[in-house]
Amino acid sequence: MVAPEKNKNKSLFLNLLKMAVGIAALVLLFVWVDWREAWATIETANPGWMALGGIIILLVWSLDALRLHWMTPIDGLPYRTHLALALQSAFVMQFGFGVFSGDGYRVAGYALKSGKVLKPTAHLVASRIAGFTTVALTAVIISVWLIFLGDVDFLDTGKSIIQSVLFAGFAVFAVLFAAWLLFRGRPLPGWVDEALTAMKTITLRIWIISFVMVVLRGASFACILYGLGIRIEFYVPLLANVSATLTALLPVFGGIGVREGAYAGITSLFGVTPAIGLSAAILMRFVVLLATSFGLLLSLGLNTRGQDVTT
Repeated sequence: MVAPEKNKNKSLFLNLLKMAVGIAALVLLFVWVDWREAWATIETANPGWMALGGIIILLVWSLDALRLHWMTPIDGLPYRTHLALALQSAFVMQFGFGVFSGDGYRVAGYALKSGKVLKPTAHLVASRIAGFTTVALTAVIISVWLIFLGDVDFLDTGKSIIQSVLFAGFAVFAVLFAAWLLFRGRPLPGWVDEALTAMKTITLRIWIISFVMVVLRGASFACILYGLGIRIEFYVPLLANVSATLTALLPVFGGIGVREGAYAGITSLFGVTPAIGLSAAILMRFVVLLATSFGLLLSLGLNTRGQDVTT
């Protein structure tokens, strides 16, 4: 009886800690920007651009489902099943603790549909590796390019982005090398073999679709900026979005605060006032919530029981 109680208290403490981080980020934003100006800016938003941004978000999740469908059929599950789970997990991700809660829901859905847990988990992790690797590489490429152009205001931030990505890459390499030393010459456990199989499914078309998803996310934020009357080079909303996407790795409630900080922080480096940047970030949050809510309703109407004759 003691162990379950301890686990329950630990879980509660972690959830409270995650919420505290998000609240702290919001407080910092409140101190940093003029909220009255931010709300006044939001009222001027063009609904047409907002709607287009939401449609692009739904397209991104459709491609996310296609990416996993290409990587693993999982006992012949049709694309519409992948799509339904992707849309539902997107909703959970926005109203839960980031990408981890959404993927947890998705794995549970695959387990109910196929009776398997290890295989969909391995392939979902592999798809996330492809996705976040593409995001990180995009951030590095834009940063190197801007530093090469001599953008003084971006220099420190660009160096930080490059160093962070290099450090993360080194950490991943160190873990993989340690795993290789641990299992060298030994029969591989089932989960390791499944993980290796999943990684082999990251083919060229998976990298391409991952890059397209990154560009579309940037295009969605560009729509938000255009809807506020801000005409700016596309690399700015793209860089802001990849920076915000990387914050999804933080176990914060819905990414609240940290994502908005990433959007406002990056755009402010390129002449967008913090208040307007925050307005765009809030609108981006609102558009994503509406898009994922609509996607949830759409997913409930998909027939996921039958087999896809094309697979």
